[in-house]
Amino acid sequence: MTNRETGADVAIDCYDVSLTYSAKSGAPIEALQRVSFRIDPHRVTAVIGPSGCGKSTLLQIIRGLLRPSAGEVRFVDAQTGATAPTSPRMATVWQSFNLFPWRTVGENVGFGLEVRGAPRNERAERVRRSLAQVDLAGFESKYPRQLSGGMRQRVGLARALVMEPEILLLDEPFGALDAQTRLVLQEQLARLVERSGTTAVLVTHSIEEAILLADTVLVMTARPGRIAAKINVDLPRPRSMATTHLSGYSSLFDQIYGLLRDEVVKAMVIETESA
Repeated sequence: MTNRETGADVAIDCYDVSLTYSAKSGAPIEALQRVSFRIDPHRVTAVIGPSGCGKSTLLQIIRGLLRPSAGEVRFVDAQTGATAPTSPRMATVWQSFNLFPWRTVGENVGFGLEVRGAPRNERAERVRRSLAQVDLAGFESKYPRQLSGGMRQRVGLARALVMEPEILLLDEPFGALDAQTRLVLQEQLARLVERSGTTAVLVTHSIEEAILLADTVLVMTARPGRIAAKINVDLPRPRSMATTHLSGYSSLFDQIYGLLRDEVVKAMVIETESA
């Protein structure tokens, strides 16, 4: 089941979200500063910025794992702007695989359904469908140790998809993989999000990944993280590595890189001074 089938039209509104925390020395560190944006339903939004700018922190705030020091995140009806009556279903794919080594692939994928109390037959069918979506049909009885890194990350993606989320959060999902595997999985994820219509938020360091997957790219500044620009990606779908040869791709890449370059230099200076 997809978001389009459920009729869910929940937008994510971030309004003046700020976060300050204490360093080990006790000194305050401002991670995010007055971050505001809207993420429309059934769209893929990429968040890109230099290391340490608060991208993953922002994702955790959206997920409800962290509370901002100021500002708020609201889930609203995209048409009326009214607060959604219930929180949307969310699932997260992290950079680390986070699989239970003592459980089979099928048991890992179905864990959330098991916790929710879904009947065994329903769990088995949904696990089967989710693994087929990531081209791992028939691997239910394997253990994580028997899989490559790319396959383990696909299991992590299936574990998120099996929950039929209204909002899919992706935190550097391919960051731990080799370059060749990453390229293949980028294309596979692009196909998945295009077919499902799920609202997705992708945190990435890769300009290429942001352009291939996203409808909108939010570029963040060095710490304290702020939104420097919102860029629409108007390239045709479906997208693949062939998309990188389009003239429109080159223009977008240069635009995003131009915005990021100075911020990356600033982040390097901040990192050096705090070392």
